[in-house]
Amino acid sequence: MEIKIAQGHNPPHNIHGITVVIDVIRAFTTSHEAFLGGASHIYPVATAEDAFQLRETYRDGLLVGEIQALPIDGFDHGNSPWEIRHTDVRDRYLIMRTTNGVTATLRARDSQQVLVGALVNARATARYIRERNPETVVLVASHPTGDEDVACAEYLRGLLGGEGISLDQARERTRNAFAAKKFLDGRHPRLRPQDIDMAASDGGEDALVMGVTFDPVPRIDVVRGQGAG
Repeated sequence: MEIKIAQGHNPPHNIHGITVVIDVIRAFTTSHEAFLGGASHIYPVATAEDAFQLRETYRDGLLVGEIQALPIDGFDHGNSPWEIRHTDVRDRYLIMRTTNGVTATLRARDSQQVLVGALVNARATARYIRERNPETVVLVASHPTGDEDVACAEYLRGLLGGEGISLDQARERTRNAFAAKKFLDGRHPRLRPQDIDMAASDGGEDALVMGVTFDPVPRIDVVRGQGAG
């Protein structure tokens, strides 16, 4: 198994392997929390306008997302795992727009399989990949400059048998990342320190594995795990 780490919004081609798009703060921490709460699936979209348009077709969808980390006007929720934990999402689906994780995911079509993840489900995702033993694994740290996604990728690489870092190191780098600062300084009521606590958490090998399909529209589903149901 060849393991590569890429960074940014444009994942490399990986037609013979598995690509994992990582967004720790916060898209795929939020997604994991939604699935734990019983959400059925998530539609990732590129823009807020796309989200509003998609809800014309999927009228029961909850609009979730951010622009420059802040909630989007007209959306039901920000990109906040804490908000989702305190929302009844059972049997609901989300329509999600985020700056990094969703953008990179929508550009990862040229892969045999696409997964999305964060620190919370890294161990479960690694176990899923090891069981399938693909030819190539590409770990995409979706934040173009952020250290938290790179740390998660390095942790995942270690779990897959390559050179890696410890869970404690990955959690520390998440808490100390530049992207975390605005959540921890308390200056904005919708940027909560609890989101960083959740982003730095570890769900273990029994966490949920999340996969992406692209036709007829991009969609994220649980591919393995218990969920809340």
